[in-house]
Amino acid sequence: MNKSVVLGVAAGLLGLAGCGSTPEESAAATSSIPAGTSTSSESTSTSSAATSSEPAQDGLRDAVQSYSNAFLTGDAVAAYDLFTVRCKDRTSLAQFTGIVAAASQLYGSALPITSYSAEVSGNLARVTYTYDVSAINQTSEPWAREEGQWKQDDC
Repeated sequence: MNKSVVLGVAAGLLGLAGCGSTPEESAAATSSIPAGTSTSSESTSTSSAATSSEPAQDGLRDAVQSYSNAFLTGDAVAAYDLFTVRCKDRTSLAQFTGIVAAASQLYGSALPITSYSAEVSGNLARVTYTYDVSAINQTSEPWAREEGQWKQDDC
């Protein structure tokens, strides 16, 4: 299969990993947290809203890496466990498993995140992270903290 086709499919898969929000939901989500799209080559770089403190971000990067690893390696259950309740209500594990299985076929192993930045406001965050494979980079991906744990909220 042509490499650009594979990368295009992969980009679509990561975009579909969430449930796909409606324009109204996207607007509501983006109005509550400024969309930060800055990136850097430093994998530890993090930016945050002026009202947030470092403890507000505790565990966020680890959750992002865990979700990425599970998604790319085909561990649908682990990736699904990192979804918010809202996303789980919109997408069944069975639906999500098909998406994750396709990503696993393309990658089969975790990829290191090469840059990372986060805008955090209370229990909500927008995270931008990149890989060596630019087709699967994530920009302003929504995350929410539920019961003290960061969860992927792109649905």
